[in-house]
Amino acid sequence: MEDYKLDPKIVIDAALAAAEMLTGMGYNGKYGSVHLLELEIQTNTLTAILHNMVAWQIAERDKRWTFHAKGGPTPDLTDSRGKGIEIKVTSDKYIKGNQVSLNTGYYVAVKYTREAFIVKINWILMGELKGDDWEKRPGTQWAILKREAKKRLESIYP
Repeated sequence: MEDYKLDPKIVIDAALAAAEMLTGMGYNGKYGSVHLLELEIQTNTLTAILHNMVAWQIAERDKRWTFHAKGGPTPDLTDSRGKGIEIKVTSDKYIKGNQVSLNTGYYVAVKYTREAFIVKINWILMGELKGDDWEKRPGTQWAILKREAKKRLESIYP
């Protein structure tokens, strides 16, 4: 964990800024006006957008980290030594990983809710996780973070 030295204030500011940006996104031009959330986009789509925006905002605030927009084997954020940080964003009671990933490393978990045209950050957790901290559910690609593992993460917001 010492290798990461990710400042909780940077993570909080990044998540709140990402939510504020999403809250303000829309189009106003010759084809009319529409707020992004007025389109009633699917929750998983909103979650994916917020996920990338949080990671991007962390990299914007702490230049040691490089943001990687695509999933796969590369962490969401990496530094010059190859250390990585995974971002997990959820709108429900579960923090989800993927069964095919190692699910080991440093994590930032963000819980949000959508309230009309507002994206609200409810809590942020940070910390180290291991592969056995996840419950792999048969018949699905998801791995769900176990309750006891979630409790070990440091709560940095609110």
